[in-house]
Amino acid sequence: MKRYRLSVCKGMDCKGNGSDAVFAAAKEELAQRALVPRCEAYRGGCYGFCHMGPNVVIREDTGRKRDPLSPEDFQLMGWPGEVYYSRMTPEKMRRVVTEHIAEDKPIRELFGNPDEDP
Repeated sequence: MKRYRLSVCKGMDCKGNGSDAVFAAAKEELAQRALVPRCEAYRGGCYGFCHMGPNVVIREDTGRKRDPLSPEDFQLMGWPGEVYYSRMTPEKMRRVVTEHIAEDKPIRELFGNPDEDP
């Protein structure tokens, strides 16, 4: 089974659009499904796609040592296994935890498109 790092944006626009509720739903669903050991949930910085928020980035945890100076907490890195979800709601977040995290099946229809115009 894969391990993941799930980041919910905490930028002002995302917070204004409900990212606190999205983060709470992620934490609650991870706990209810006993997935906390497989998925670290945290608040990332602004990814720069404010017009598409709340934004969530999920990356596979490959065991590489985390670099505290890495820009991964505020930009897409293009790493294998990295998925960007936009316009998240608590309901969508629960689905992402259920399917992407629990079943290792990313949900293509919820993927964000960083090239989308504001």
